[in-house]
Amino acid sequence: MTNVAFLPEEEAYIWGFPLVSIHRTRLIHGADNPTGTLHHVGHLATPRDRRVVAPNNDTLYSSGWYDLRYGDLLIRVPPMDKPGRYWNVMVVDAYTHISYITRRQHGVNGAFIRVTFDPTTSPDKATENKVRVGTPTAWVIVRILVESEEDLSTARKLQTSFEVITPELHPQMHTTPGASAPEIGKAGAAFFPELMRYMAIDPAPPRHPTLSEDALTLLENLEAFSQARLAAAVKRADTYIRDGAFQSTIIQNGWSTGRAATGPGKDIARRARGAMFGLGGHYAVENRSYIAVHDVEGQELRGERPLELRFTDGDLPPCEAFWSLTAYGPDLYLVDNEINRWSIGDRSQGLEYDVDGSLRIVVSASRPHLDCNWLPVPHGSYKLGLRVYEGTPDVVECRWFPPPLTPMNG
Repeated sequence: MTNVAFLPEEEAYIWGFPLVSIHRTRLIHGADNPTGTLHHVGHLATPRDRRVVAPNNDTLYSSGWYDLRYGDLLIRVPPMDKPGRYWNVMVVDAYTHISYITRRQHGVNGAFIRVTFDPTTSPDKATENKVRVGTPTAWVIVRILVESEEDLSTARKLQTSFEVITPELHPQMHTTPGASAPEIGKAGAAFFPELMRYMAIDPAPPRHPTLSEDALTLLENLEAFSQARLAAAVKRADTYIRDGAFQSTIIQNGWSTGRAATGPGKDIARRARGAMFGLGGHYAVENRSYIAVHDVEGQELRGERPLELRFTDGDLPPCEAFWSLTAYGPDLYLVDNEINRWSIGDRSQGLEYDVDGSLRIVVSASRPHLDCNWLPVPHGSYKLGLRVYEGTPDVVECRWFPPPLTPMNG
């Protein structure tokens, strides 16, 4: 679980945060696209897309919400057009446990996978054509790589060939949205009855950490506790989640990343942080993400202070799929810029390499002389993330880190 001793009401908030995040997201998504259907987003993320924080700008997304109490799902993955086409499918349960269907496991010749509700069994091994999900609620997320603007139409055709086949009686219905997941901390004492509603829909599977008897007693007797006490606990626990974002990370060269290659396991605080800052995000075994904490001088990242990220010829991000560097505003959404570029990576066209084979990326709010290698960022504070998909063991096991961000001369 965690080594920190929480009051029962704090424990209940931290434990329940991922569940509430999932259901708030389900209700918002289902207001636009009915549950029981796979919705394909046919464009790469832009600043107009604000339904998921820290979106990537590399893959097309498809997403659907399903209720496994109606029976198994069948997921059909189409054959890809070439071996280098990256794709993956995540099946996320109501407590943010992930089951994977990926290129790493199944290659590019297509696959037919059964998804079944099984709260008693851990997820299957990667070689089996079945995944077991621990809750009735299942969120299916499909990603497929877009290699260039010219490749978009081909990627869309492949994207829409992914299928989720539902049981005949599975409902297709619109939902009524409530507050958004990023606003959970504002719920105050109302968080706890909301949590109880979702626990009734999705009881925690045995493999998930259990609540203490004191926390369960609190949830079952909320009327015995004052609204002020419960609201104060929500505020404290929400602050704990936010302030502990780097507790389980490694920081090297000014970049941070989580230690684990897979999920947070029994640590409820780590799971809550994952839901708060990257709901629906990958485990490092599929994509390790690095977040820039500061530059080489320990300074905060600010757009008016141009920085350079220089990869030597032999130290580009080592991976089997692809890598990309993406800029965000302080709220972790993409920000408008004059060239409509939100990421740079190994597929970016027109990059200039130095004579020694190294790659210099310029990160700044103002257009630099080397604008072909420019990643625009907003003025003021911003966030920078590097994703490495299907990383080599050095990436997965946290031995490789990006080079430091260095202030530009002049």
